[in-house]
Amino acid sequence: MVTCLPALIAAAEAVLEGGSYAEGSKAAYRRVWRGFAGFCVSAGIDSPGRRDGDRFLESAGCPSRGGTQGDQFKRRAVACLFSAAETGKFELKCGGAPAPLPARFAEDFDAYARRLLGLGLAPGTVAAASYAVKRFLVFADGVAVAGRGLASEDVLAYAAGLSALAPSTRAGHLYRLREFLRFLVAERGADGRLASLFPVIVYDKDLVLPSAFTREETARVVDALRDPSGLCPRRDRAVVLLAVQTGLRGGDINALRLDQVDWRARTASLVQGKTGDRLDIPLPDESFFALADYVKNERPESPDPQVFIRSRAPHTRYAETNHFGYVVERYLAQARVEVGARHHGLHAFRHSLAAGMLTAETPYPVISAVLGHASANTTRRYLRIDIEQLRAMALEVPHAH
Repeated sequence: MVTCLPALIAAAEAVLEGGSYAEGSKAAYRRVWRGFAGFCVSAGIDSPGRRDGDRFLESAGCPSRGGTQGDQFKRRAVACLFSAAETGKFELKCGGAPAPLPARFAEDFDAYARRLLGLGLAPGTVAAASYAVKRFLVFADGVAVAGRGLASEDVLAYAAGLSALAPSTRAGHLYRLREFLRFLVAERGADGRLASLFPVIVYDKDLVLPSAFTREETARVVDALRDPSGLCPRRDRAVVLLAVQTGLRGGDINALRLDQVDWRARTASLVQGKTGDRLDIPLPDESFFALADYVKNERPESPDPQVFIRSRAPHTRYAETNHFGYVVERYLAQARVEVGARHHGLHAFRHSLAAGMLTAETPYPVISAVLGHASANTTRRYLRIDIEQLRAMALEVPHAH
């Protein structure tokens, strides 16, 4: 979309004035926009596009990724300038525009997206499947021969490139790709050989041990949460304590609503995003008071019902994909916890809670109830990280003669 420069800035100004932006934030956005306007005037550009925005950033010495906080803000401000004209709102994340869906695959993708929506799947499941399919189509557009549809060699070349991913991530992409290819054959008249690709996707969940922190490491992280210097210290403390003490998944913490917390009984009742099952949990004192402190003293005013709200305007709920990994990373670093090859998001604290309960010889049904597992088999997976119980079952090795 290309819009004349005055209209572009006018659209962005309308969004800026209509949001709950502080005066300092408004001034910062306008400084970047004035710089971009001056760049366009000097270059004789009357109707700039996003590529002109990239050229402006390059001329200002701003890298396309990374850089200082100032660099990141400049990229965001320029991206917001265009998104305001295109969508009437600012982009919440501006780390680099995603690759556009190739036009020649757009009809097939849209048809598959409609099918996913018609299956009644959870929004997160639809988003993950759509992302995996789009990722493949962007790749295929670069390797597939023009004038023909997808071929087996295109798919196999893409699959080979997934080998660098974690086994579970690779398997997830292949599962979603297989479903898409079968849809193309059944509904869109694609080459029938595509449906026979990946008849078996080998992935053993038990090959990878659940990542967990020791009790001492977790205690150090909790101690680091007392640091008041962060941007949202009360939010951070509430989020991490919920994961540490209740084992809630990151997605469920993000989606937690105010009406799901019983402030008198100090409990939370929610429907789990992963399983769709209801979960009723007591809130330990430390988690409860951290949650109340955030809601009372730090949470911005917002019509959104979620407990956790963006601290910067617009004050809306976080994206569904936000599982607060950046919060965990910060406090792991402050606590000087070496993560090594371990996964280190909020989910690792869920694993840590399960491991601690196993060590304390908590009955399996209790662990399953606390974590909201749909199957006892899921709980049994944690036996692999209970070293003490495994040691008791070890066989003696006879002495060699």
